[in-house]
Amino acid sequence: MNDFTADNVWERNTYQASRYQQTFGQRNPHNDYGNGIMFTSLHYAGYDLGQKIGQGEAWKKVFGPVFIYLNSVVGGESRDDTLTLWEDAKRLQMMAEVQSWPYTFPASKDFPSSDQRGNVNGRLLVRDRFISKDYISAKGAYVGLAPPGDVGSWQRESKGYQFWTRADENGNFSINHVRTGDYNLYAWVPGFIGDYRNDVPVTITPGCYIHLGHLVYEPPRDGPTLFRQYGLWERYAELYPKEDLVFFAQVTRRKNDNTLQGTTWQIRFKLDRVDETGTYKLKVALASANLGELQVRVNDPNTKRPLFSSGLIGRDNAVVRHGIHGLYWLFNVEIPNAVLVKGRIRFI
Repeated sequence: MNDFTADNVWERNTYQASRYQQTFGQRNPHNDYGNGIMFTSLHYAGYDLGQKIGQGEAWKKVFGPVFIYLNSVVGGESRDDTLTLWEDAKRLQMMAEVQSWPYTFPASKDFPSSDQRGNVNGRLLVRDRFISKDYISAKGAYVGLAPPGDVGSWQRESKGYQFWTRADENGNFSINHVRTGDYNLYAWVPGFIGDYRNDVPVTITPGCYIHLGHLVYEPPRDGPTLFRQYGLWERYAELYPKEDLVFFAQVTRRKNDNTLQGTTWQIRFKLDRVDETGTYKLKVALASANLGELQVRVNDPNTKRPLFSSGLIGRDNAVVRHGIHGLYWLFNVEIPNAVLVKGRIRFI
């Protein structure tokens, strides 16, 4: 969506970003800029999300239609008047347009009408035996249909169409008005690492109603969790201006001269005993990365060679361009038992 104001009139351009925009899903940044809409630019999305079109390859995709809404208010001089226009466009008119989708007026054969599309519903559950013996409802899960591919491939898929929704508190979901074609069903659940993909392809035909029943996502596990930690936001520098907090995400610290200083993510936890016959696993999930490198050291912060290095990763520009979503990264680091000691363990 692209919004700007002139002479106290709001113009609101809305389009189905989760369906027809160049970047898809809920983990990617929106791809709009200035007072225009850039459907295929890599400026905010990065190289990883661009189309990879081969020599001589035919490719076509519908973006839009774009809806332009103009509203006005008597007076229009105060901030309250401006907010009234904004709320009218954002909450009232936008929701009305969402309910009207897909539009009936496009005459192009490349824009199928509602009766030429299909619908899919089901329920997503989570099974994690280390949390609960029972199935857990995938409350608020993001569930979508995208072109067939590997687990998580929907993030970088940009040539086809994707259709996404959110599950209710019981994990029930419904994806409506889907274009005909073959898809995989993908999902990710807030609070659980990893991505879900249903191995059974979904074929959408005109007017179909497909009920997938109960689907079960099993997050990647190698054993019970020894510790879990989430990152925070820029208030880190305010709360901890001098020393790094244990159990914390790596962020920059703003100094008095307005320069930024790098910090180190440290994780310390107590291990009652070391299993000398097994290998431990450290799972690290990153919400975004832009030309960065993840290094892991255990109990020796001064060693030059890390136990693990991701190499240079990330070109999604979410942090650099203040986007709200970036590419999701999940790393599984094997920790040899020989580097662990009974008592306090330190990851850096």
